Amino acid sequence: MRYPFECVGVFGDGSAAVGGSALAVVHDAEGLSAEDMGRIAARLRADETVFVLPPTVETATHRVRVFHRNGESPFGGHSAVGTAVALVRSGRLPPGRVVQQCGDTLLELDADAERATVTARGPQPVRVLDPGPLLEAVGLGAQQLGRGPVLAAGFGPLFHLLPVRREAVGAVRADPAAMRHHGLPDVFVFHWDEAARTATARLFAPGYAIDEDPACASVGLALGVWLDAHGLPDGRPSSGRLDFRIEQGAQLGRPSVLECTLDTGADGRPLTATVGGTAAQELTGELAVPAARRGGDGYSDGAP
Repeated sequence: MRYPFECVGVFGDGSAAVGGSALAVVHDAEGLSAEDMGRIAARLRADETVFVLPPTVETATHRVRVFHRNGESPFGGHSAVGTAVALVRSGRLPPGRVVQQCGDTLLELDADAERATVTARGPQPVRVLDPGPLLEAVGLGAQQLGRGPVLAAGFGPLFHLLPVRREAVGAVRADPAAMRHHGLPDVFVFHWDEAARTATARLFAPGYAIDEDPACASVGLALGVWLDAHGLPDGRPSSGRLDFRIEQGAQLGRPSVLECTLDTGADGRPLTATVGGTAAQELTGELAVPAARRGGDGYSDGAP
């Protein structure tokens, strides 16, 4: 049996032949078992590998299972952007609003053949953190701490957000052992430039099997929560829309740009954040999976 696949660079900034977070999308993946999917993901060696399946809820346009090098992810955050673009580009979905099902989570996106934007709504929990363990985990000192609170925040998984001085972003030396010791699956290190409304950032996420991620939509949404909690000290009114950017991946040679918005809500509306960007196609091909190696129907074999 043959399965078409493509590799895309999610959130690439266009300045390099390859950019953004490397994502493999395996189309029409019915018939593959979880064992098949894990083995294929290990072979493709992308940051994440998505297997596209028919949805099991009426409101979804497609369903995915997402695998990384250590197993299956229950989320499907930044990979949703690349998957939506790939589905529209291949003609499997029309452009416009799409809804991804991943386990029990439904994500709304607006997609065309080049870019997609994911939307999340709150309010979301925010937890103030002691900066000490986070600074230790990334090899920085207290003098390199930036303005604003150190928080655990996000839509869905909570990320650990550490604002630092501009020069500290390139000086980070993440220590996975220290992160494990302090119970930190991730640390998002960033410098927030109020005038440019841009965060220069790095994400270390060994707890999610990613040493350093060149781009991550979920943490982009979390930064929107941080901005709301921070009070948005740019003169903007307390309710309304803020457009901002995240520049990431330069240290990995995969430069990325995430284009984000934050609407703090008014008249009882919930906090809303969006993250969008491109998903350039980098290569395409077919996977040949011998029948003797396949098992299950792609649904009952531990599918969430």
